[in-house]
Amino acid sequence: MSRLPELLETPRLLLRVPEPGDAEPLNAAITASFAELTQWMPWAAEQPSVAQTGAFCAEARENWESDLRYGLIMVEKDGGAIVGGSGYPNIDWSVPKFEIGYWCRTSIVGRGYASEATRALARLAFDEMDAVRVELRMDDGNRGSWRVAERMGFELEGVLRGDSRSNSGSLCSTRIYSLVDPTRLRDVG
Repeated sequence: MSRLPELLETPRLLLRVPEPGDAEPLNAAITASFAELTQWMPWAAEQPSVAQTGAFCAEARENWESDLRYGLIMVEKDGGAIVGGSGYPNIDWSVPKFEIGYWCRTSIVGRGYASEATRALARLAFDEMDAVRVELRMDDGNRGSWRVAERMGFELEGVLRGDSRSNSGSLCSTRIYSLVDPTRLRDVG
């Protein structure tokens, strides 16, 4: 059984491990936002089919059960719409440290859902998983993600210049933000 909860609740969201029935609505959210996602998310190199999204849902559940990764969907409490994804794409239990990732459906960007999910995941890491470090990593050109990190109180540690390739093949850099003092986590919302 996983050390991580299957469900986290925030004021407006349910953050939960995907289920098989989530494949179609999750795929619809990805499809509606694919033009933006493919710019920033390595996993969005190609638009996934519903079957591929279903495979992701199954893999996310397996990863959760084995404590490897924590892939969550963000579901609005009001109405039940899938508005994005979040979780810990990288966990190092030996430290312990947790990287938080997030994406939002293009039609709801700017409503604070990424910040709400990030705050809940940072609180979980520090309060219940004994984290000593929480990280946010993003493409250096993704200013929207910078704003989430900076509003939340994460500190820029540096930029890894030319460390990877984007989905289009261009060279890109990665910004790394961290939080090591949980009292510096800001409540934005």
